[in-house]
Amino acid sequence: MIDKPLLIGQLAASAGIKADSVRFYERSGLLPKPTRTASGYRLYDRHALDQLRFIKKAQSLGFSLDEVRRILRLKDEGNAKCRSVLAMAEVTLAETEIKLAELQQFHDALAANVRRWRKRPPGTKCATEFCDLIEQSSTDQEGNRCPAKPST
Repeated sequence: MIDKPLLIGQLAASAGIKADSVRFYERSGLLPKPTRTASGYRLYDRHALDQLRFIKKAQSLGFSLDEVRRILRLKDEGNAKCRSVLAMAEVTLAETEIKLAELQQFHDALAANVRRWRKRPPGTKCATEFCDLIEQSSTDQEGNRCPAKPST
């Protein structure tokens, strides 16, 4: 529990991010502007730490920063119409179901390949097949491929 205000470095370390990220979240409106000391140092309270942890958790679940901003705005409005929240939740649910299906397919293919690769003699190379597996499973719209080995 935080009893006293935190400086930006302390806040960032407590949230598991860098101080530059804290400043970015402030500039982008995801984190309220903190109070400042007479010498200009930012001072953060428990709410700021909770907000940063929420942002990180939401991002880890696949939410974009714009979506996080909308969610926080709805929360700050207090009595946001359930219809707004429901619409966002339904879209998120649909996207999550698609992602889960993609991850399950990747899991199954990866598990099968791991079993197959374990049977190979030591020293056998599998990196190209691993890259191919990732590419086949990827929803990457840019068609990114495994980086080519640099020529020496």
